[in-house]
Amino acid sequence: MQILTLVAALLLNVAAVPAQSKTTDLTGTWTGTFARTAPDGQTQTLNVLFNLVQKGKVLTGTVGPNPENQLTIEKGGTVDAGKITFKAVQPDGTVRTFTLKLVKDRLQGDMTAQRPTGETFTAKVDMGRAPKDK
Repeated sequence: MQILTLVAALLLNVAAVPAQSKTTDLTGTWTGTFARTAPDGQTQTLNVLFNLVQKGKVLTGTVGPNPENQLTIEKGGTVDAGKITFKAVQPDGTVRTFTLKLVKDRLQGDMTAQRPTGETFTAKVDMGRAPKDK
């Protein structure tokens, strides 16, 4: 009886390993919005498009409002334990820092932008996979 119990326990542990080590690949096109809060407190909702490439914990790709206007994700984009972080720099020097989590197949979190003047603004990000990438 002890042997059967041991074998059953081993099988349960082996069966659980793939589920624990499974990670979601973020590679693909993501669309959604961010609700921006300007320094003066005014809010605005804008469309946003991510084209992401994930290789292990490294995240690269582009971000922007549409396919024609994209910024390159700077070196250092990461995916680690469900936390996604990356930066993109606009031509005027504004640095956009994204801190997101994968929540029920959606990328959600915050974007903080800092202009060269020191002025900052924030946005709440909510993205889903584009229909062709689902």
